[in-house]
Amino acid sequence: MGGGGYKASDAPWRFQGRALYQLNLVRASEARKHVPADLKLVELFGYTLGGVYLARYEDSPAGTFDEMVALGGLVWNAPTSCAWAARVFVSDAGARAHGVKTCGLPSAFASFAETTAEKTAEKTRGRDGGA
Repeated sequence: MGGGGYKASDAPWRFQGRALYQLNLVRASEARKHVPADLKLVELFGYTLGGVYLARYEDSPAGTFDEMVALGGLVWNAPTSCAWAARVFVSDAGARAHGVKTCGLPSAFASFAETTAEKTAEKTRGRDGGA
């Protein structure tokens, strides 16, 4: 397999870094817009579980890169369930190529910037004059 150091024979691949996983309830009617019709959506009372996954990998087959995944909903993939990636953004071309070709992910290239909560709060106070 080309690009970014990924080789099919090396699977499962190892990724090391930091990640944030924010889960949210998503209306099943909205989730179905992003999940293929042939997959069974796991839902209860008209909702499924979606969210956002944000990661900064310091070590991976593609080297250092950032990733953001919008999770459209939870789907049944016997014998377990798994989160369906509605959108994927990565900061590395090799990681994007791997996601598209090997995993079938809707990956796009993006650049990421890290800010601290303190800097963000400072900017907010400067704009509106309050806390």
